[in-house]
Amino acid sequence: MNTRNLWIASLAGAAVSLLATNLPYVGLVNCLLCAGFWGSAIFAAWLYRRLGGTLTLGEGLRIGAMSGLLAWVVGFLLSFLNLTGVQALMSGFERILPPEALGDVQNIPPAAGIAINLLGVVIEVTFGLVGGLIGAAIFRTDRVAVKIGA
Repeated sequence: MNTRNLWIASLAGAAVSLLATNLPYVGLVNCLLCAGFWGSAIFAAWLYRRLGGTLTLGEGLRIGAMSGLLAWVVGFLLSFLNLTGVQALMSGFERILPPEALGDVQNIPPAAGIAINLLGVVIEVTFGLVGGLIGAAIFRTDRVAVKIGA
């Protein structure tokens, strides 16, 4: 496995995941079965094959898990700036809704938002594994040729 290509593909997949899940309007894509999470891992698997020419199921799983983990790390760090995660969602609500409509939502402690974002690692890595597996199944190069007809 080419380490350089692994990092390039995983970082690209993480970037696509963060964009697909956090940009306004583009984030709506993520509402479709969390397509931003697993679709970005499929993209990372495709990119790895494109860069290196080969891809196995094991490599696809590693790429998917790594892109999910990297997306979570960057997303978790950006959540402290209210750019991703629960914090961004709450900031959006506060900009749009009047204070009386928010009710007790404003009283949620920041630690609860951090705890929810920490749980996000399970979601990101799980969907990354699924996407990496799908991407590797589609783009893998270690298939055995079967001769049909003789």
